[in-house]
This record gives sequence, C-alpha cells and structure tokens, in this order.
Amino acid sequence: MGVADDGGSDITSYSLEIDDGAGGDFTAVCGLNQSYLVLHHTVTNVTKGVTYRLKYRAQNAIGWSPYSPTTYVRAATVPIAPPRPIYLSSSATFV
Repeated sequence: MGVADDGGSDITSYSLEIDDGAGGDFTAVCGLNQSYLVLHHTVTNVTKGVTYRLKYRAQNAIGWSPYSPTTYVRAATVPIAPPRPIYLSSSATFV
C-alpha cells in the first residue's frame, strides 16, 4: 500500500507499530490514539544491536487498512571513521 492508495477517501491517520525486539507483541508508537499524518517518525528508546519489527497502516473514513508487510530494522549507531591515512613514502610508480 502506498501513500496514494486511499480508496478515494482522504487518509486521516497513519499508525506505526513496533515490537519489543524479542518477537513480542506490537505496540503503537504513533497514530493510533491521535491522528498522525507525518510520513516519517523517529523511534527512541531502542537498544543498539537489537532487531525490531515494524509495521504500519492507514486510516480513512471507512476505517483502518490492512497492515503493511513487516519490516525488520536493526538498531545501530553511526560507525566510527577509520583513522586518517599516514604518508609513508612515494615514488613515480608507488604510493
């Protein structure tokens, strides 16, 4: 389901749900109890190295759509940059 697949009725909310990282039940992080129309969301309180499952759905005047396919996301941090290269020597054909 894409954001334009509204069945002819305006979308009134999106709901994003995430599990606990251990394959447990899904919990709504936005859009279920209060209308949410933003097409991005930052999930906080995740544990580095844990893989979470996420799914979403849309709501219009008829009700909620079926859920999207489940997506798997591994919580990570920005990798540390490697050390700066050090010049050792060079020639006309070698660096």
